[in-house]
Amino acid sequence: METPGLPSSPNDAGARTNVLLVSSFVLPHTGGVEQFVDTAKEVLSARRCRVRVLACRLPGGSVDADALVPTWFLPPGGWPLPVGGWRRLWREIGKADVVIVNGARHLLPALAALVARLRRKRVLFVLHGSGAPFTKGSFFYHRLLGSVFEWLVARPALRLSLPVSLSRAGVAGAQARYGVAATYVPYPLRDLRPPKRARSLPVNEPLDIVWVGRLYPEKDPLSAVAVVERVRLSRDATLEFYGEGILTDALERLACDRPWVSVRGSRSWAEIQEVQEGAHVCLSTSLRDATQIGILEPLSRGIPVVSTGVGDAPRHYVTPALRSFCVEPGDVDAAAAAILELASAYDRYRDEFAANGRLLQARHRRGRAYLASLVEPATPSRRSSSIRPADRLLTGNQPTHVP
Repeated sequence: METPGLPSSPNDAGARTNVLLVSSFVLPHTGGVEQFVDTAKEVLSARRCRVRVLACRLPGGSVDADALVPTWFLPPGGWPLPVGGWRRLWREIGKADVVIVNGARHLLPALAALVARLRRKRVLFVLHGSGAPFTKGSFFYHRLLGSVFEWLVARPALRLSLPVSLSRAGVAGAQARYGVAATYVPYPLRDLRPPKRARSLPVNEPLDIVWVGRLYPEKDPLSAVAVVERVRLSRDATLEFYGEGILTDALERLACDRPWVSVRGSRSWAEIQEVQEGAHVCLSTSLRDATQIGILEPLSRGIPVVSTGVGDAPRHYVTPALRSFCVEPGDVDAAAAAILELASAYDRYRDEFAANGRLLQARHRRGRAYLASLVEPATPSRRSSSIRPADRLLTGNQPTHVP
């Protein structure tokens, strides 16, 4: 018996599922969404899916996508507004069995979800945010226009799709912000190798601190400078920023009279892994986040991290001895104290972080299988014995939340 509103699935075991991944931004543009799209492509391709990527066309740069749509980027934050490519969108969705759209605050993913449902395709709508209110950024864009966009575009698209959250925080946020129940899938981490060497911290050696992320107000990189200034009252330390965004100029101005601050710009994923591996500690000062991939990856490799407790960050510190390194957002003194405590017994804490990393990798390794299970077609026997989470949503039942 076919699920109402869904296309027929291939019945033979050798059939391959055609998947279209839709995201406004993809690599080499930096960000957690971009990393997820690349990881999802890798995971699903390994499961014998045919995967294509549709994205916005960036001005003057190549992107890792199979199809692009013309786009304007509205100032000041560069919000992407598709202005063409509608036939391309229609054709790409027509060739897909499953469409995975990413980002509830962008127009392209919402349009793709609506068109896909019109064409009777299975749609997964991946929510990358926590649903927390915007306390930073433009009032006009983030709070006024953003709220209108959510009500008129994002909510209808989500209710025609299977909402999927890559964070526990996002599950609660989806219900509160959009009025939908989201299926939780642990972020499907790439294969991450442990650091090549376990770094020590002699008493007279400066602390090497690295901050990685988008240079935007909600990530609060300016607070990282204040944190390390307080650390330097007790011991020598340096701070390196890796990322791009509207706060780049402000950070470069701060770096002019602080020789211990460096603004390095964007780097590839592989280069960031090396940078984080070479640091004594990774720092995150985010005020609003969900999965926190920027700390999840180094923590999963056993690299020491001091972070604000937003989104799923508290859950990433599985080992009780490390939970003091996840501090209140905006508390500069607490973050500085956590870094100094880490430095005071570095080798002991480093071993605790290594054990914590093994637990995190085991938890998030399941995310690959969970993601694939939402995409792969159901055989007739599976349809008769059970209904998958996507089918539950589209038949009006509550989706399953994966532990």
